[in-house]
Amino acid sequence: MPQASLLQEVPEEPWRLRSGVEALLRPLRPSDLELHWGLFHNCSTQSLYQRFFQAPERSKVTDSEVARFTDFDRSRELAVTAVQTTGGGPELGVVRLVRLGSDIFEFAVLIADPWHRQGLGRKLVQKAIAVAAAGQVRRLEGYVLASNRPMLTLCRQLGFVLERLGGEGLYQVHLEVEGDGCPTVTGSSPIARADR
Repeated sequence: MPQASLLQEVPEEPWRLRSGVEALLRPLRPSDLELHWGLFHNCSTQSLYQRFFQAPERSKVTDSEVARFTDFDRSRELAVTAVQTTGGGPELGVVRLVRLGSDIFEFAVLIADPWHRQGLGRKLVQKAIAVAAAGQVRRLEGYVLASNRPMLTLCRQLGFVLERLGGEGLYQVHLEVEGDGCPTVTGSSPIARADR
């Protein structure tokens, strides 16, 4: 089976947060190192923990570690960032796709704390689904802490199946993607019965 190819030239897309903040969704570039540092600094310890399942001390994070998130192998990864378009704007959030198999990708989202509950997480996950569909990706997978109820709710609403991983306080979420960017409903319901 040929490998799915992500659409590397993701078109830029202007978008407005619920608060009225204007943002531009675009691919993350190697030159975005300083911008990406700003994203980490605008995230609380809890937000970093929910994304990485550990909370790195910012004072111990190096440029080379942050550069890993901006200068990556574009044959197997893609990241779409949301950047505020006014005032030399900060990076508001990012969604990343990483190849796991020929047509399976893992996704992960990080939203800076000042822009939580603005619809940005939903928009970035929807963007990931659309990019995956355009790149003939069959399945998106991700991992969400059981304590991260807003993300679990979002995944449910977007049609992801949720499967609790026994005793780990962790869910695997997955979505079968169709070519039109809509989820494929499998079984009697696209939503697993999450025991919460």
